[in-house]
Amino acid sequence: MDLPTHFAFALAAGLVFTNNPEVALLIALGSLIPDLDREYWFIPKKIYSDEQIHRAGLHNVFMMALVYLISPYLSLGIFLHVLQDSFTTVKDRGVEWFYPFTRLVKRGRLDCEGNEQPLDPKERVYFYQEDPPGLAKKADSDLRPSYDDNECRPVPWRRVYGFAQNSQILDRSFLIGSIAVILVWFFAPGNTFHIGTLMEVRSGSYSVIGVGFAAILVLFFAGEVDRRGHNPKLGRFNFAKYPIFASGIILLGVWGALMLDNIERNLRTIFLSNPVSVIMVAIIVPLAVFGVIKWKTRRGREGIV
Repeated sequence: MDLPTHFAFALAAGLVFTNNPEVALLIALGSLIPDLDREYWFIPKKIYSDEQIHRAGLHNVFMMALVYLISPYLSLGIFLHVLQDSFTTVKDRGVEWFYPFTRLVKRGRLDCEGNEQPLDPKERVYFYQEDPPGLAKKADSDLRPSYDDNECRPVPWRRVYGFAQNSQILDRSFLIGSIAVILVWFFAPGNTFHIGTLMEVRSGSYSVIGVGFAAILVLFFAGEVDRRGHNPKLGRFNFAKYPIFASGIILLGVWGALMLDNIERNLRTIFLSNPVSVIMVAIIVPLAVFGVIKWKTRRGREGIV
């Protein structure tokens, strides 16, 4: 879905469930982060499309867990973004929730036409079927794999696809509905928040969030210049992507420095308030996953995800 839709939906959810504009803005800021993997970041276009980086690199649960260490509200924003993108069709490449571990599985049990494939003695875990090239070719041109449309490659169907095409009815419904919710919250009787509150810098919190928004938007701008640099009309401005990108990185560093106290408090809360739980999760979850895989593939059997 489009960035304004992600932003409005996350902001509306934050306002309704926390009744705190500062927290809601952090959630909305987090909702912008995942689509940075749509920007090429100077990766060759062929590698970018063939490796299917978009809706994978930053659209996954491990990214949410990493950002949770910085701020649970930013992590919630990423989750809401990924959840919305799970409704979109193969044209926008769905969402690869468990990237990069999904890349460890190399084949589907059924080929791209739904036919049973002979088992590979070197493989023990399979996805159920492979990604049909006839669907993959419907993706936007910069997201479309470069292999032949009719070539049946062993690419497992790793992604979650939905029913909604980007920029169509559901996207616009999310956007307009979210704006309506924000307006209802803003003008609700008894709401003490008003526009003047936005002009106040309470302990610098809004200004810190503003630096975060500036960093993300500058990085988006650098990525857009890079993506569109091959256009004959815009190509002469392609050199600008380097200083813009550097400016975004600097702003991101400034934002991180301003957030340092919040990050330290968050880490203390996570690791010091209940360290036993953290250790148990870090140990038990990997052991459980490993145990299930070994159990389902024992005696040479294949396991299907």
